[in-house]
Amino acid sequence: MASNESGNFQSVVGGFFFGEINENLVFPFPHFSDSQVEIAKEMTSAIDQFAKDNINGEKFDTESHIPDEVIKGLGEMGILGLAVPEELGGLGLDYTLYCRVFAQVAAHDASVATMVGAHQSIGYRALINEGNDIQKKKWLPLLATGKVIAAFCLTEPGSGSDAYSIKTKAVDNNDGTYTLTGQKLWITNGGLAGFYSVFCKTDHVVDGKTVEKISCFIVEKERAGISFGEKENKMGIRGSETRAVYFDKVIIPKENILGELGKGFKIAMNVLNSGRLSLGAGCVAGMKTILKLSAEHATNRKQFDRPIAEFGLIQSKLSKMAEMTYAVESVVYLSTGNMTKGMNDYYMETAVCKVFGSECLWQTIDMGMQIAAGNGYMKEYPYERIMRDSRIQLIFEGTNEILRCLLALSGVRGPSEDMKELGKISEVSSALQDPIKSLGVFTKFARKRISNMMGSKHLTKAHPELKEQAEKFSSCLGKFAIAVEDSLIKYGKKIIDNELPQGRLADMVIDLYVMCAVISRTTSILNSSKATQDQKDYVLRMTKQICKDSRRRFTRNAKSMAKNSDKAVIKISESVVKYGGYGLDIIDF
Repeated sequence: MASNESGNFQSVVGGFFFGEINENLVFPFPHFSDSQVEIAKEMTSAIDQFAKDNINGEKFDTESHIPDEVIKGLGEMGILGLAVPEELGGLGLDYTLYCRVFAQVAAHDASVATMVGAHQSIGYRALINEGNDIQKKKWLPLLATGKVIAAFCLTEPGSGSDAYSIKTKAVDNNDGTYTLTGQKLWITNGGLAGFYSVFCKTDHVVDGKTVEKISCFIVEKERAGISFGEKENKMGIRGSETRAVYFDKVIIPKENILGELGKGFKIAMNVLNSGRLSLGAGCVAGMKTILKLSAEHATNRKQFDRPIAEFGLIQSKLSKMAEMTYAVESVVYLSTGNMTKGMNDYYMETAVCKVFGSECLWQTIDMGMQIAAGNGYMKEYPYERIMRDSRIQLIFEGTNEILRCLLALSGVRGPSEDMKELGKISEVSSALQDPIKSLGVFTKFARKRISNMMGSKHLTKAHPELKEQAEKFSSCLGKFAIAVEDSLIKYGKKIIDNELPQGRLADMVIDLYVMCAVISRTTSILNSSKATQDQKDYVLRMTKQICKDSRRRFTRNAKSMAKNSDKAVIKISESVVKYGGYGLDIIDF
């Protein structure tokens, strides 16, 4: 994509919807610099040592509590201020280092990672993004060291994915203060925090009428009128604290407004967009942990006088787990690299990281559990705890269903603008009324469509060993652009109400990004003098398998765009709702 008005380049994933790819944003793969390597190794080593002495995931899970001394220790290490500027007491890490260091925490315990992520990935991220100098100087030194913990307050009982429907409201008292009333649900660090980023409705006069918009406020724990629900009894990540937070006529000074009044929805979305990146990095860490456990078990467990690692159906699982780990890691760090270089519109990339990462994590723990067999089901082994901890990843910071809709609808917005002129004359009757104008528009459209059909956007910088994969990626990219155009022609504005084709478009663009990321990363590794030949062979085999699987899924979705059973699916679903469940019994018929 071309540069935008601010001079920063736009989304790689967004470009796919136009059938475009800028190879300079993909090649070379953004590997760690020497200084980044040094920092990353030093910090991951320190985290490993701290975890060995202080982090007991089984105990935290059983007791549903993370000890205060653990949080204090993380603060002293700088783990609670990874992105805070050094002059304000933090480490000032870029996106890449932030994710890699955060992942190391996640490798040891998901509850601790959840507390850390809720604190800085989303808890005080709005302060970093939107806070003024006074606010930052007051709060960031305390937050970076863990002297104060932060929480992100958006979700409400009647407002989950539909953030616009929140009811919490701040009323202007016209004396330099606001009165905040409402409740927030499922707030991580709810009772632990001393700093809350609270999103609420405020009144605004627009064209003489009063309308409600979303704003963001800093709310301190000690303010009168704040109370908490009981700690939630959760399925997983039990060590982390989740509560309802209640605001009963809490008085807040106007100095606590974060960003511009009425711009809170955008502020919240920007926070969640970047937060999903660390979530994806955490998924990589979880997958590596599970794969290590599975490889050790498969090597040491013997049946029929052979390690089960020698049996084909176990080998297929180990292979698939490694491939998914490599794919998710490649997607996450291609994204962080571009964000660090200045990619402005990264919300589609981070959505891919979260959706693809969480679903691969879930598949990986499922396979790991199966390899462990009976051991995996027992609480004395970590598999069942990891499985319980992992399930939330598909739900929080935007369910995977809503993020698929976000990907599809955000992606088609650009091409729909390009097709507006075509849309005005898309009906034959209209076209016949203005044949000369129609001919020009249709000719331009046809040329672009033929170009997409021919797969003209080649990956010229891929390693020769990946020529076939690069060519097939280019073919898929062209087919995807056609699928986008066909969807817009078929549904028009009604595409918003058709989630099944949205889901297919989202899955197709996810697979394109996966193929792109692994081709880029493997090209760099094959060209590297640091990697051994065995390592090069390993990643090359994985990349070919990843691309094969991605292309297979892509092709299935592409075909289903035109020929599917969507109507039957909807009717069956309506019957389930009508019957209040399955609705049948073998006793009757």
